[in-house]
Amino acid sequence: MHVPEKLTVLKNKKTSLIIAAALCLSMAIGLYSFAAGRGEQAVAEEIKEVTVKKGDLKIDLAADGKAELDTVGLSFQINGVIKEIPVQPGDHVKAGDIIARLDAEKYQLELEAARAGYEAARARLAKARDDYNNKLIAAKEKMDNAMLVYQPMSQVPDIFPAQEVALKKLAADSTREAYEAAKKATSDIKMEEAAVAQALVNLKKAEKNLEDTVLRSPVDGTVLYIAGKVGESVSGGGDNADKQFAVVSTGDSVTVTAQVLELDIAEVAPGQAAEVEFEALPGEIFTGRVGGIEALPVTDASGIVAYEVSVLLDKPDARIKHGMTGTVSFIIEQKKDVLIIPNAAVKRVDGATVVEMYNEAGEIVTRKVKTGFTDGRNVEVIEGLKQGDKIIIRTRTSAQGGKA
Repeated sequence: MHVPEKLTVLKNKKTSLIIAAALCLSMAIGLYSFAAGRGEQAVAEEIKEVTVKKGDLKIDLAADGKAELDTVGLSFQINGVIKEIPVQPGDHVKAGDIIARLDAEKYQLELEAARAGYEAARARLAKARDDYNNKLIAAKEKMDNAMLVYQPMSQVPDIFPAQEVALKKLAADSTREAYEAAKKATSDIKMEEAAVAQALVNLKKAEKNLEDTVLRSPVDGTVLYIAGKVGESVSGGGDNADKQFAVVSTGDSVTVTAQVLELDIAEVAPGQAAEVEFEALPGEIFTGRVGGIEALPVTDASGIVAYEVSVLLDKPDARIKHGMTGTVSFIIEQKKDVLIIPNAAVKRVDGATVVEMYNEAGEIVTRKVKTGFTDGRNVEVIEGLKQGDKIIIRTRTSAQGGKA
């Protein structure tokens, strides 16, 4: 069979390419095996370009925190059945607005009975005083009459028989003693006065109980919580009192509390700047200041000791709800709005601090820089670069995927 010359040449070239490729592959395998045999790894270098920008640097101490709004807890002081709840959570209220009302029939009847008891006690007291005054007047009249008889006789004793004068004197002395005793006979009045005082206490208590059937907000704010429903019973007063039937937030301030471990508490002080990011509001930072540090520690079940620290936010936000959780960053040191670059871009060459960048010809060159504060990831650039400059970071990666 005849094979064209051109086809033969092509077949020879194809065969040569295959042989060459096989030889290259064999050499590569051999080199890799040789390197592997010596325990060496193939290394690749990745070059990434980053832009010099302005930003904030900070060293902080992080802790979990919880928002606590400035709130007022409201509770009924008496027992009763809820008759009306004219508000619900989320409603805005003014000071004096009704939060809830109990069925007041029982307390209205008690008030009427207490008022009647008070009036009856006052009437008894008035009668006791009248009786006292009448007895005193009668006793004084007898004394005066006895004295009118005795005094003239005592002035001329020789005219009257001595026995008669003695009898008149005895009668005058007796009526005087009876008058003095009548003046001191105030026990009935005092008893009735005490009864009136007790009746007044009962009346005031009944008035207070009736007033307490209505639960009012003492402040302007927002209703956060309502515990009961219409028709339910509530207990007030004593150890078994229902606590916080309602909670109203004034919205005047937001405090975030965090527990800081005892090893870190020395880094926190009153007045220190802090930042809070809530889980429900990601990406938004709320600034504040440390308000106080509890002197007594908190110890959890595992024995870890921490101290509760309160942070007062600079600008309360209506979106922040009571009990929201987030992260509190206690600022130890920071710099704002400075030129920053990654720490990985900075090198030391012959005692100088330098970064690498491309020149106009596309070649990698070094430039001296002066650096300042660092947060461990980025560093402040004081001299040598300006905003918008491009620098490069070299990353060497082994064949096994690790950084060399």
